[in-house]
Amino acid sequence: MIICVRGEDAPLEGLLRYVDSEHSFDFEVGSPADLTRRAGESGVTSVLIGTLQVEVGVASRRALYVWGLHPRIRWAPAQLMPPRVEPRAAFFDPDRPFAPGASVAVAPVGAWFTEFDAGNGWVRVASDAVADDEVAQIAEGVLLGGRAGELHSIWLQPVFD
Repeated sequence: MIICVRGEDAPLEGLLRYVDSEHSFDFEVGSPADLTRRAGESGVTSVLIGTLQVEVGVASRRALYVWGLHPRIRWAPAQLMPPRVEPRAAFFDPDRPFAPGASVAVAPVGAWFTEFDAGNGWVRVASDAVADDEVAQIAEGVLLGGRAGELHSIWLQPVFD
C-alpha cells in the first residue's frame, strides 16, 4: 500500500488506549469536527494490517488514527527507540479507490510482527526489522512509517487500561 508523507500538520488530538480486557487499541478523538475536516466528505474506511486498522478518510486519503484487535500475547519484548519525527500528514495511494466502510487489507493476521518496550510503552508493528525511510505522526500516540514509498510500520504509545 503506497503511502506519501508530506507537509507539516499537527497530529489529530485524542487519546490512544490499549484495553487489556478487549485485547485491542482504541482511539478517542479529541475533536470530532477536526476529524471530519481531515477525513473529507465521503466518510472513512480502514487499511488493515491483520486486525489492526488504520482509519483513512475516503475523500482525503489521509491516515487519521489506529484502532483494532491486537492481542498482547503475540507481542515480543524489545528495547524500542521511536524515530525522531515531525508532525506531518500521511496519505495513501491516490490511484487506489476507497469506499466508505470497505476496508483494504495490506497484510493478513500474523504477517507483520509486533514488538513492545515495557520500559517506555512503545509498540512497533512492522513488516520487517529494517528502519523506516520516513515517519509521520498522524495522531497523538500514533506514528506511521514508510519505506520505499510503502506503508512499513506503525508505532503506537497507548495508555494501558
